[in-house]
Amino acid sequence: MRQWFVVHTKPRREAVAEENLARQGFDTYCPRICLERIRRYKRVRTIEAMFPRYLFVHLEVGHDNISAIAYTKGVSQLVRFGNEPATVPDDVIRLLRESASDPSGLYFELLPEPKKGDRVDIIDGPFAGLSGVFYKRSAEERVVILLNVLGEQSRVTLRREQVVAAG
Repeated sequence: MRQWFVVHTKPRREAVAEENLARQGFDTYCPRICLERIRRYKRVRTIEAMFPRYLFVHLEVGHDNISAIAYTKGVSQLVRFGNEPATVPDDVIRLLRESASDPSGLYFELLPEPKKGDRVDIIDGPFAGLSGVFYKRSAEERVVILLNVLGEQSRVTLRREQVVAAG
């Protein structure tokens, strides 16, 4: 009977381990998530493993060569509890696959959209470093921010990626 097992990978090597296991004929699953982060005052999207340093492999004990997994490039070891390899129920893997945000299996976790009246920081452009108040979304991925300029509140239109919730 085939079961899903948990593989512990080397740091940031989930994709390498998954590719090399697949080359050996193993059925693998490594759920990924698209994250929006702020790096060097810029909003960037990255795709990372949902469970850093872990992926799942579908095996049949006694039929598949489980010992080959430990020697696969990118793999640290097969997760075990005592002498028994850790398994994951098929329903859990099915739920993970079905609940993905995208048909490719990718999940999305984007930074929250500011609401009217929220304090925001401007992270890029000529107003970088200033704070303001979110006023509204505008067309074409633009937003309107209220800034205090020379003691007066002015509306400024910026690209959405130039603004993050104050924190």
